[in-house]
Parts: sequence; C-alpha cells; structure tokens
Amino acid sequence: MKRALILTFLMLSWLALFSGCAVMLSDRDLETTGIQAEAEILAISSTGIGVNDDPVVSLKVRVRPKDGEPYEATIKRLLISRLDVPQFQPGAVIRVRFDAKNPTRVTADITPREAAGKSGNPYRDGFTPAKTVGIRVLQPPAQPEVYLGGPDQTVDFQILLENGYAPLGFSEVESGGSDPRQAVDQGKQIGAALVVLYGKRFDPAPGVTLTALPFHQQSPDASAADEGNEGTIGSLPATSAKGRVAVFWGKTKPQVLGIGARALHADEKARLRRDTGIVIEGVTQGSPAAAAHIQAGDVVLAIDGKKILDPAAVPAFLDSVAGKKVRIDLLRNGAPLSVTVQLNNVEP
Repeated sequence: MKRALILTFLMLSWLALFSGCAVMLSDRDLETTGIQAEAEILAISSTGIGVNDDPVVSLKVRVRPKDGEPYEATIKRLLISRLDVPQFQPGAVIRVRFDAKNPTRVTADITPREAAGKSGNPYRDGFTPAKTVGIRVLQPPAQPEVYLGGPDQTVDFQILLENGYAPLGFSEVESGGSDPRQAVDQGKQIGAALVVLYGKRFDPAPGVTLTALPFHQQSPDASAADEGNEGTIGSLPATSAKGRVAVFWGKTKPQVLGIGARALHADEKARLRRDTGIVIEGVTQGSPAAAAHIQAGDVVLAIDGKKILDPAAVPAFLDSVAGKKVRIDLLRNGAPLSVTVQLNNVEP
C-alpha cells in the first residue's frame, strides 16, 4: 500500500494542517547538546510576541526521558507557524531536548529525525505521525491494547472515532515486523492506547493476544482476521501481501463538541459553490454533536453565528465557547439546516 494512500486514510476524519515550522528563540545550545526525549504538552500560552503574524508561545510540558521518571518543565519561548498552532495543543506529543545537568532546561527538538532503519524496530523507523487538530488524549495505559483490524480499514476508522479514539499515526512495514511486540513498543513510545494491525500474518508472541477489533456491532469475519485481513480495504487498493501496517490510536478526553472534521475538498467546493466550512467525518458517541443529531457528511458553515473561514481555527474557537448553547448552521445533502447544541464545558 502506498504511504500517501495510508496518510490520506488517516486524514479523513480530522482537520488537516498545512506544513509549517517551529523555531526556538532560546536555549539554542540544547539543539545540539541536549538529550533527546518526547514530551506531552500540558498547556500552551501566548507570550504576546509575534514574528510576521506567527506567534511566540510558551509550553508547559511533561518530559518523558528514556531513562528516568516523567517530569514537568516549561519551554519559555517557541516561534511556531500560525497554521501549526493546533499541533501544539494540550495532549499533543512533541520531540524535545533537555539539559543533562539541569533537566528543567528544555527546548523543542526541530532537528531532522534519525534516518530510517536506525532503531531496529521497523514500526518506529516507518512511523508517520497524523497531523490531528483539536484533540486531547488521556494518559496512556502502561501498555497499549493490540488488535487485528477488520477487512475494511475505513469502517474501523469510523468506529474508533465514534468510540472516542483519535489517530496518532501509522507505520507501514514492507518487510519484517511479524513480531507484534515491535508495534506495541512503538505504541508505548508515542503514548497510544490502541494499536490496530493490518496485513500479512503476525507471529504469536508472549504477552500479546491478537483478537479482532471489539468495537464493531458484528465482529469482523474470523477467517479474514486469521489471514491477516488481506483483501479489499474500502475503496483503497488491497493491502500488500508482503507488507504490514500498524495504526496507533489515543483515547480522547471529553470534547467540547465531539466531532472529527476536515476542510472541503476541491470537488466539494465546486459542487457546493463555496470555499468555506468543514465536513463532518465522525461523531463521538454520547457527545454534544451526537445529542444534536449531527451526522457524518454534514457540512458545517457557521458556529454561534461565526462563519468558518479557517478550519484550523475551529478547535480554539470551540474552546472559547465551551459550556455554551450555540447554533450550528450546516448543509445536509445540500439543504440548509440549523441545530442547537449544548457544548461540554471541559478543561483545556
């Protein structure tokens, strides 16, 4: 399966971001001398400084050293593209470097990742993060659960969204990767709650039980799971018989609205004769959106009377009106419709 196709699959239900850059404004020495680690963003705040309309922010993070207990620290000044702001929201995991002598000195790691094949784990070397927006994930379990996906990845994707999970990324392995413990290890590395495996048969491994994904109303065909789920994957090409794919999911915290959405595609803009709005691709069960009967396929035009000009700004706007009762204007099958939604009042 082509990497671009899998990436498109991951982007289906979350607002896509355009590429941007992040630049540290302090602790430049750590970029080369600091110890690499991952960190979960706990809070983001503005410094009141900007460069060419791009903000300089401060991040409170929980650093996860490879050897040692997690601890909290602050990245005092970080210049990021305004389009990348949603990638630095609480719950997101970023790469950092910290001072070995003074671990509270932390900087964002903007150096290129190691070349593929260095770690010895194909799921780590082949990992591609999902550019998700506006999600906050719960503290991950000590070890993620691991399942065999169903015969249709798009169905799995929709069901997991509805059950309050969000994609963190995926790994495509062309050769090797038959030991599912390698995928589990990568899931632990990035803070995943679930790892869903597709493709060629996986070997038995101590401590890992491979069962069909349990969220379906009807379990996937057992024979398909036993065969590694090769075959048709929705409208995408069949999974390669020589390859394996792992998709990593985080369990989300309560959401203000409870939707997965994306910007309109070019053909949708032409058909609807509009450039603004977002397309609903998934609705979380028990969420305010579900209570208001918002559906996948609806096109949201405005929230609380505010037209959606920039899809990437929607999560921050929802945070600003959390707890309120708002009107959402949308199109359903091309016809205008308005619904009233009581938003959750959740902590950022």
